[in-house]
Amino acid sequence: MKHLTCAASLAIAALPALATQYQAVPAFTGNATMGINCVHAPGTDLVTNKADKCSQFVPPTNPRIDAQFPTPPTTNNIVYRNSQSKSFAAFDGYPMVVEVEQGKCYLRNELVNTIIAERNVAPEDFTTYSYDCPNGNEESYDDSNMLYKYIVSGAFQPQNDAHLYAGVTMQMAVDYLSELYPEQTSLCPAWNAHYCINQMQLRVNYSVDGQTYSSSWDGTYVNLAAGGNAFGQFAHGSSFDIVSHEIGHALLTWNSDLQYSGGEQSAVHEAFSDMTTIAARDYFFKQLQPTIDAFQDTPFGQSWQNGKAKKWWFAADRNFSGTPSRYINFPRFDLISVDDYRDIEEASGPHQKSGVLSKFFYLLSNQNGWDIEKAYKLVLSAAKQCFNSNSDIDHAGYCLVRQASDPVLVSTLLQQVGVTPSNSGVNNLQFDVTRLLDEAKYDITDRSFSYSQVDTLKVLVNGVAQVNWTKNTGQGSYSSVKSSNVMLDSGESVIELKVRLTNGQEKNAYRIVYGADTPRCVPETADIALSGLTVNGQHVNANSGYTFSTLQQPVYSLNQFMAQFDAQLNNRHVNVYADFNRNRVFEEKTDLLSNELLLSQSNVTTDVNFDFSNFQHIETGPMLLRIRIDDAKQSGCAKTATGQVMDLLIDFVQGSDIKTVEFTHQQVNDSITLTASSTGVENPTYNWYFNGQQVAQDTAVITRQMTETTKVRVDLLSNGQVVQTTEQDVTPVASPLLNFSCTVQQTQCQFSVQHDVLTVSPRYLWSFGDNANTKTTRYTNETFTFNYRDYGQFDVTLDLYLDSLNTRFTATKRVHVESLPDGVSFDVTVSQEEPLKVTLTPQLGALNIIDLRWNVEQVWHQPQDRPGPWDYTFAHAGTHDIYMALTLSNGAIHTIKQTVVLEDMTPPDVVTISSVDVSMKYGWWNSCWNEETIRGIRNNQVINSSYNYSKACINKIEVNATSSANSPIRTEFWIDANKNGVYEAKERNKYSSKLSLSSKSVNVCVVAYTDEQGSSAVPCVPQEGADSMQFQIVK
Repeated sequence: MKHLTCAASLAIAALPALATQYQAVPAFTGNATMGINCVHAPGTDLVTNKADKCSQFVPPTNPRIDAQFPTPPTTNNIVYRNSQSKSFAAFDGYPMVVEVEQGKCYLRNELVNTIIAERNVAPEDFTTYSYDCPNGNEESYDDSNMLYKYIVSGAFQPQNDAHLYAGVTMQMAVDYLSELYPEQTSLCPAWNAHYCINQMQLRVNYSVDGQTYSSSWDGTYVNLAAGGNAFGQFAHGSSFDIVSHEIGHALLTWNSDLQYSGGEQSAVHEAFSDMTTIAARDYFFKQLQPTIDAFQDTPFGQSWQNGKAKKWWFAADRNFSGTPSRYINFPRFDLISVDDYRDIEEASGPHQKSGVLSKFFYLLSNQNGWDIEKAYKLVLSAAKQCFNSNSDIDHAGYCLVRQASDPVLVSTLLQQVGVTPSNSGVNNLQFDVTRLLDEAKYDITDRSFSYSQVDTLKVLVNGVAQVNWTKNTGQGSYSSVKSSNVMLDSGESVIELKVRLTNGQEKNAYRIVYGADTPRCVPETADIALSGLTVNGQHVNANSGYTFSTLQQPVYSLNQFMAQFDAQLNNRHVNVYADFNRNRVFEEKTDLLSNELLLSQSNVTTDVNFDFSNFQHIETGPMLLRIRIDDAKQSGCAKTATGQVMDLLIDFVQGSDIKTVEFTHQQVNDSITLTASSTGVENPTYNWYFNGQQVAQDTAVITRQMTETTKVRVDLLSNGQVVQTTEQDVTPVASPLLNFSCTVQQTQCQFSVQHDVLTVSPRYLWSFGDNANTKTTRYTNETFTFNYRDYGQFDVTLDLYLDSLNTRFTATKRVHVESLPDGVSFDVTVSQEEPLKVTLTPQLGALNIIDLRWNVEQVWHQPQDRPGPWDYTFAHAGTHDIYMALTLSNGAIHTIKQTVVLEDMTPPDVVTISSVDVSMKYGWWNSCWNEETIRGIRNNQVINSSYNYSKACINKIEVNATSSANSPIRTEFWIDANKNGVYEAKERNKYSSKLSLSSKSVNVCVVAYTDEQGSSAVPCVPQEGADSMQFQIVK
């Protein structure tokens, strides 16, 4: 396959050859939304080759068309020239290039092959669209079935649209990729390819599995669905946005291992394709030349170039209504997509999840020094160099940071949409946000944001601080800033939270929230049923078909809501909607908890009333209510010619306006801080009483010392009058006598904590006072070591938090980390007579100490004669660590360690058998009856019976043995019953009955041993220290 990229450098020589095969032709394009767009081609002499048939076309009209498209399409001109492009260079970069063969023009060139689907033809037999062109470069114009195509799908010549838009998109891809990888000289080399561009195969009027309204990339073909008006919205898939989007899937498939495999991988695919659409449109408008009645000057063309209009809408050119399928700049506007990775579970499919990366692309494109082209090239580079088969949204973010020339900016923008890959370098703060129209509530959920660890918090909206809080400076309580509301600017607001912790660490995070307090849908109305109404005692004017008003007093969830009309409604229908999710759209849902239709009541005359008691889960804050008066029930945003709509902006408050007051307390050492809060009163003040005596007035926070249980009362005042009061006993927590000590080992401090027994779980915050201001939190009082890495004096603070009791105790101490004088040590002398006894002798020189202690076998000992020798006897031999702890006059504690090895001099335990006692019975034939006991049998002794019996039965063997260490003794024996002269394992401890006696002896072996020695591994062979003895039985 030839590549038009070669024509850029060989344009003059290649032109005649190309002209015999390829021609640039004018074409009739457009649809009901974009208008009729006549695309004018350059001629062979680069003089404009006009689309005359298109220019002379008169849009059809009939009652059905007028009803479906009430605004007739305008006829516009497109002059597209791109002389700098590496594609279609022979035609000044004009992409409507066809292949000419034997008097026919085929919509086929080296980048695009446009195939037309035909009825009753198998897909594999579809062919490239062609038309008669005996003169070579004749206009692509087909008026057959044009009226039908226009009525059904809003398109006139979908094959021309597809071929043109695909050519533009592929031309852009070639130009951008060749700029990124200039060393590659062909579009898809077999070896060492930096990128790959194949000929794009388009199938027009075809959709996989008969999905009339769904276009797709199936791995080989871009399938452009025929569309239709069954749902009144989906036009032909040959629109610019759909064509370029599906080509985006192909480009990503050719240039990465990422497949459309479901999950977030598919969401990345969808985001890349939406970015491709935006980039292709941007590229398209850059190449349009000024001309009369230019498409780019039409209202739709202008809106596509306007960032505040439809520039960032996807598929507005496809839908009959001109509304988009997705919003790239504000993905949440479609009510089902998300624009933040932290909300990903709210999205049901890949198109909706793609909004996370689409939002990032929009943000990046609008940064100083950036535009759509530069942002898209970064995306191309990330996809080509980094995407893999498992690339989810987080990994896509990783690739974008890795390929970015400004990774800090890219990381920050990714963080704004909740993506924080491992290479982003951000220290992200976890927090949730609740959207409340022109307000937002943040709630910090990060575990590091605890009272003991946080130092400062700053909350900014579009760079302006709304919260600037430092702990313990009277700027409000910790709980009041951990979760709070901020005001939003109109439109997009970036909320940034910045936190500094007490250990000096800084964390931040972003959320992007759209601020607005008016409904998105304002129904067209024509009727006036009343001129006003009274809502909860507040009068509201309603003197037009639609009104918007703000209620001055809050609406409480537990109070009755009443709307009284100033005119009789004559039994009309009233719907009341509440915008619970604050998306400014009133939605009726089957889920009762999320259904925003509060009331739907027929035959209304004078008033309606209800309450919000079933909606206790709804967040407090600004909210929209809509009251509709209709002849019959209508949806929240439906147009009406006989109804009236009143929208109310209310301040929704959970609970009621009943006045309440309460207080909390927090103890620090023996001081207790009490903080009051209330509801139902604006600008409240508080008076405080201890045991009936007033101690403070007009303040919400007081701090006092308490040593015993105190009855605390707080009065809530409104305009100086007491309106509510509360009282409770406050019992201070007794001091646990917190203390800690440091034992110095060179530059290390071994810290240990001492305090009384605690009844609740503690938390210990250590501040070590070193140059780095190191702090750490621990949850046990176990001893631990901190290395100062230098000598000096350090002020250490230990805060003991009893969180469940809102109590903190503090201990401070200056520790001295210094080296001991040379020669300070101790001697260890082992006793010759008692090998487990040692004498420890300090060698202190002139060192002045106030205490000396020894630690042996993990027990501390304090001898009376501190500097003198001290004796200690160990319980066991082995290796032992010995510590000498010295307390100096300045309070510093130093430890010196030695290790001693004590050998076990105890002689081994030896077992000795003195004799054996055997109890037997003798007899003849098969019976044993005559019982005899033979005592004191010695080693190798032979025993027999005086009556010459032929049978013997051994009943019991008792071994008489001793242990040199007086250890318990165990015994075992073997009886060689088969007289083969070998003791076998199966003969161990087995009393054999009916031994046959003869002149040949029956040998018996006994072994005595201790548990430590163990039993015999080989029959009748004792272990070391054990003993054995044998004797014989004969007739």
